[in-house]
Amino acid sequence: MRGFLAIAIAALLPAASAGAAPTKPSTPAAVGQQAQARYDATSTLQAAFTQEMRIEASEQVIRSAGKVYFSKPGKMRWEYLTPEPQTIVADGKTLWIDQPADKQVLKAPLQQAFQSRTPVSFLLGAARLEQDFNPTLLPPGEDGSTRLKLESKGEGEAGVGTLTLDLDPVTFDIRAATIRDSLGNTTRVGLVDVRRNEPLDAGL
Repeated sequence: MRGFLAIAIAALLPAASAGAAPTKPSTPAAVGQQAQARYDATSTLQAAFTQEMRIEASEQVIRSAGKVYFSKPGKMRWEYLTPEPQTIVADGKTLWIDQPADKQVLKAPLQQAFQSRTPVSFLLGAARLEQDFNPTLLPPGEDGSTRLKLESKGEGEAGVGTLTLDLDPVTFDIRAATIRDSLGNTTRVGLVDVRRNEPLDAGL
């Protein structure tokens, strides 16, 4: 599936005394708590996105871009504009994938498409960081991002893959998210021009 998330993850740093630099969370659990708290405070999001999918077996790289809209609970709309049009819509109960080039529309129950304790389940609000994932801090990104890797705690779920979030080190706004599956394939989505908690037309 080419589209997989629409989120804003950010956090308010702990209060600091006048003239002192804010204290940044230094443990995986602390970063996860900040991210979860800010995510909980995000009701809507809209942004432009870029996506890069790397297929391990064939060394193929597929790049795409478009716009994304997200509204809790469980509603999202991905509009792929390049390299070919595609629309992914979820209304909280059902997921549709409209693929004009293939002249087909795929339909599935949303809960069935995104099971709990998989990487995508957190992005859709079906799982919680502290309860369902083991977080690990990775070295900072080249742009200075704080990088948090999430792996499922679920027994027998070693093959569901991992999710890595690139977060702004000050605000904890999401800059990018990368999902790596059990076969080594990776999908990385970057968000720009992010607007959160603005009204969205229900018709989306």
